[in-house]
Amino acid sequence: MKKKKIMAVFLAVVMAVSLAGCGGTKNTGAGYVKDSDKGADGSTSADQGGADTLKEQEPVSLRFSWWGGDARHEATLAVIGQFEKEYPWITIEAEYSSQDGYNDKLMTQFASGTAPDIIQLETGAAPEYYEQGQLYNLSTTGIDFSSFDSDFLKNNGQFGSGSQYAIPTGQAGSAIVVNQDLAEKIGIDFTKPYDWNQLIEWGNQVQEYDPSLYLISGNLTSMTAFIMRTWSRQANGDAIISSDNKLNMTKQQFEECLTYVKALYDNKAAVPLSYMASYGTGNQDDPNWIAGKYVCNIGYTSTADVMQTANPDANYIAGNMPVMADAKSDGWFNDCPQYIGIYANSKHAEEAAMFLDYFFNNEDAAKTLGTVRSVPPTAKAQQIAQEAGSLNPLTKMCVEVSLRYNGISDSGKTTSAEVTAILEDAFESVAYGAKTPADEAEEVVSLLNDYLALQQ
Repeated sequence: MKKKKIMAVFLAVVMAVSLAGCGGTKNTGAGYVKDSDKGADGSTSADQGGADTLKEQEPVSLRFSWWGGDARHEATLAVIGQFEKEYPWITIEAEYSSQDGYNDKLMTQFASGTAPDIIQLETGAAPEYYEQGQLYNLSTTGIDFSSFDSDFLKNNGQFGSGSQYAIPTGQAGSAIVVNQDLAEKIGIDFTKPYDWNQLIEWGNQVQEYDPSLYLISGNLTSMTAFIMRTWSRQANGDAIISSDNKLNMTKQQFEECLTYVKALYDNKAAVPLSYMASYGTGNQDDPNWIAGKYVCNIGYTSTADVMQTANPDANYIAGNMPVMADAKSDGWFNDCPQYIGIYANSKHAEEAAMFLDYFFNNEDAAKTLGTVRSVPPTAKAQQIAQEAGSLNPLTKMCVEVSLRYNGISDSGKTTSAEVTAILEDAFESVAYGAKTPADEAEEVVSLLNDYLALQQ
């Protein structure tokens, strides 16, 4: 298993370098015309004296790919239908799935030049795609960004360029969704401040109460990000890999972190990864979660409503996050759950931009989407969703909790596909008991240094 993952890491690195070396320049694009640029009769300088009517528009077909659960799929399909009704010459082909394997498929599509026109992007992978020139410059289009907070856009989707290459779909962060009734029965309080060791103590408390129960439900992806990446942000006040390509975490720190991971599973505080693997990233499909046999789930604000829907009879709250006693930073932060962008080589970027403008600014779209991608990214959309009753209270509570912390996003090299694979492999090996924390820490540092050597 490890050899395959390590090989995948270096293949991905080679592909990324190859793409960058093939002249993957950032597409500056050309925008469609805003309403404000039209003349009194609705025409533009480009079509004065013979504007095409709706019936004369050439048919355009776009592909839009995203991942998510059923609620997100249904809402997104509904918005596509609304858009197609308003712009009948544009057809949008929906390509949706779960998150498992989504990024790997997208990397292959980028490499072969077959990526969809409109793409939902993982926040950790998007900076790489920007550097490879795979994303269209949205600032050159007619998309109206005026309803977004400018600082929020600067920190989410510009990648230091000063132009918008991806649009944040919402406000989000890590989240602990707590079955409050079960927590209270056992005497566990997630509303108070606590450190990492408290989770192990609570795990023992749960086992003493009922050995068939667990404190924590979490898959490999969410648990690795929740523990390993946060460990560096709290211990060092910075990401595992800094913005100037330096490795911040030492071998000793990795060993301490992985020793904690081992203790978490040895003490049965967390559901065994071997069991969770059956459900991929779909924690809501686990029958034990549905049956209310876990005190909490570790995930993201964007999945809170999905976890709630899976067991609607339980009473859920958003729990506080663990912070180490001598932390240099709270570690936790609020940014966005994912991005949506346009493929740099799309043949219909103008129409794709029209759809994104509708998706993020249209009132009907805001009502329909609600919180399927966490709390909406603009105050206007939040108000519309709240008035329409589609602003999920639990999701809103999870975002409010994440806003209490002062951590800084580690999106960049730390969240790249290659580094993520290395971290997940280390986490998995220790959680399964296949390697000791000390041996795994040494290997992680070696692999990360090899990765960084290729970034020079």
